[in-house]
Amino acid sequence: MCASLNNTVATERQLVTFRLGEDEFGTDIMDVKEIIRVPVITKVPNAPDYVEGACNLRGNILPIIDGRTKFNLERKEKDENSRVLVIDVEGEATGIIVDKVSEVMRVSTSDIEEAPQIVKNVDSDFLDGVVKLDNGQRLIIILDVVKALIVNNIGKELKNGDDENVKNNIESVSVGEDKSIDEEQLVTFQLDQEEYAIEIMMVKEIIRVPQIVKVPNCEAYIEGILSLRDDLLPIINLRTYFGMGYTEISDRNRILVVDMGNFTAGIMVDKVSEVLRIPKNSIQPPLKFSAQSGEQLKGIAKLSNGKRMIFILEPSKIISADILDAIIANDDTHEQNGDGQNVERQMLDEVQFVTFKIDDEEYGIKIDNVQEINRMTEVTKIPNGPYYIEGIVNLRGNIIPALDLRRLFKLSEKQLTDATRIIIADFNGKRTGIIVDSVSEVLRFEKKLIEAPTKILSSGVDSDYIEGVGKLDDGKRMILILDIGKVLSFS
Repeated sequence: MCASLNNTVATERQLVTFRLGEDEFGTDIMDVKEIIRVPVITKVPNAPDYVEGACNLRGNILPIIDGRTKFNLERKEKDENSRVLVIDVEGEATGIIVDKVSEVMRVSTSDIEEAPQIVKNVDSDFLDGVVKLDNGQRLIIILDVVKALIVNNIGKELKNGDDENVKNNIESVSVGEDKSIDEEQLVTFQLDQEEYAIEIMMVKEIIRVPQIVKVPNCEAYIEGILSLRDDLLPIINLRTYFGMGYTEISDRNRILVVDMGNFTAGIMVDKVSEVLRIPKNSIQPPLKFSAQSGEQLKGIAKLSNGKRMIFILEPSKIISADILDAIIANDDTHEQNGDGQNVERQMLDEVQFVTFKIDDEEYGIKIDNVQEINRMTEVTKIPNGPYYIEGIVNLRGNIIPALDLRRLFKLSEKQLTDATRIIIADFNGKRTGIIVDSVSEVLRFEKKLIEAPTKILSSGVDSDYIEGVGKLDDGKRMILILDIGKVLSFS
């Protein structure tokens, strides 16, 4: 994991993430014009092997590249998960087929590491960085798709009439789209077996389902609230809202962060399908069987001669501002939890820690003091340095000291392993790398679960370095919270 945890506002990049084989990639959302299902493709004679062919996209010829072949992976049959990313390449649209589109995510530029020189199955000329998530278990390789998809201007060649046979073949499968027709761009998703959509301009981002704080005594369809970049976000479970059967949350579930009119809310769905452009004249008004029926529907899109129907939602009709106020308002009418605290105050009364292990003991550092977490890197020894300083490391051009926590705590030496991590800590504007046996997770503690340390700790660590002890699972799990100022006092 290489997750920036700075308090300062950092420049962000918004990525569309997708899979090719076992690898996960991301590309800048500004380069993605739209995401479509794999259409009928006409082969292009004498084209490079990674050129799948071309198709008709609303009256325009769209060259299609097979992403697997382009990046030296084995070809595979397209399936229901396969998608085409339509990319703006030097003013011309080009499509690349990927195995699956995962999500749209925001990452801070400080979360992005410089790409290594050699990465399996990818030409490094196209690499724009690597994002590490989930303690390094999830790697997202950022591609400069514009550079990757420049294939001798094949798109321009087709448009300029260099292959009239291809143009004629494409036109023969055209459905007669008129590019002057007004269009609607939608983010489509699934609930049960039905397909729904929200206008893309209302969708701020799409995220995986994180930890959600439950809210008692409110509508059943309110899943809870979460903190997203310091803002409280109510989460609506759309299955519950529409009276569908309950299902366990899985890796496929996503939350759409949606502009609901006067506020923002998260809408939990079963699966995000694609970003789709459709002619407005394919959308008909919703049927209303009662005064309230269809109120949340903006329209119904009929595609493929009516075989595919998409219910387009009107987010502002799903939840009212009054209900939102009842969840996260700031007055005495707040819904309260069993301890008499409102949920917002509960979140303020919590502290987040990055937890890690030294031997079998678990420690924590306040998340505000952690800048990033990296795999162990090369350390340059410092002659006659303090015994607890392993040396110095180069972090993207910045030289920082590396502190061996085992030595500082006067514990026995241990060989570095694949689990060894170096935590880049920041204290008073100075950065230091802290070498630990392994990183566990990011935990959120209620402050009342943190006790003052005893003078004698079972770990044998000098209690001067410990500012508290967090107790979880009824005291069965104890985490020693470090006083980072004292640990890094040498700096």
